[in-house]
Amino acid sequence: MPTYEYRCDKCRKISQITCAVKSKPSTIQCQHCGSEPARAIVSKTSVVLSSKSKVERLDPKYDKMVDRAMSLDPVSDPDRLLKQMDDPASGRSDD
Repeated sequence: MPTYEYRCDKCRKISQITCAVKSKPSTIQCQHCGSEPARAIVSKTSVVLSSKSKVERLDPKYDKMVDRAMSLDPVSDPDRLLKQMDDPASGRSDD
């Protein structure tokens, strides 16, 4: 459910309420001084992004920077251990 913010006309403090969109009041009683009306204000919104969406938003230049850093430092290559392993199709050496 969304959180709505209201500013009191008397004390100028902000009150917050959480309610369904259908039941959103146009004015409320101030939670600080109790006077009415507290008027709705436009407030910041927040969005929680998944890791996948964060990666999709990255600038492509960062891919080039990561590739360059990995080429300069072989220890930072995430596939370095896989490259050291034998081909699994050839079977185990002790067979």
